[in-house]
Amino acid sequence: MAKLAQGQPRTVGGTRQQLGRRLGREPYYTVAERTADCLRLVSRPALNRVAAWRLLVGGGGLVLVAVVVAVSGLISAATGAGFAVASLAAVVAGLFGLLGYQRLLGGYAILTTYNRIRCDREAATLTFHQGSKVGAERTQVLTFTQISGLRLRRRALATGWPLRQVRPTIALELVVGAEFWVIDSATDPEALRPTAEALAALLQRTFAREEES
Repeated sequence: MAKLAQGQPRTVGGTRQQLGRRLGREPYYTVAERTADCLRLVSRPALNRVAAWRLLVGGGGLVLVAVVVAVSGLISAATGAGFAVASLAAVVAGLFGLLGYQRLLGGYAILTTYNRIRCDREAATLTFHQGSKVGAERTQVLTFTQISGLRLRRRALATGWPLRQVRPTIALELVVGAEFWVIDSATDPEALRPTAEALAALLQRTFAREEES
């Protein structure tokens, strides 16, 4: 699939998290840079592949069904079944084709999505970046003064397909007023230690351990 044109980067406002949220069994971010004044986390795109390929395969299947229906309608019309049959087949094929295209586009977007988090002590900001080969890069910024807490919290995560299993995970979260922002999660708390300790040091906060609500 050809690379789609990207628009100008845009900033997302508000205190409700819109970027970077992802619960998983393995940490989604790795520490790419850590200094006394800066922490930079980058995502692991490989962890997006399962969800992306599920959509791509489903979208491809719908497009294939659309082609089969359209060809069947043309054959029926050619053998004297009438214009009404061909028209109905065209409508059905169009619907399947549109749904398939949407899933293909969504799968490609997920497959090429990348996320970055930058914590800057000098600017006193925590910036979330998200982009893909579909659409423009988006950013969302928190100031240190908006962050009232840093915590480790138990959360239930549904995994597996088609049979779903609920597994306990530990999420590293920011408390922002009445909201919480997910930084990362893992089933093994030790896997979150590098990110949790680095973030606590930059924010100059200790993090609390809370039970699942």
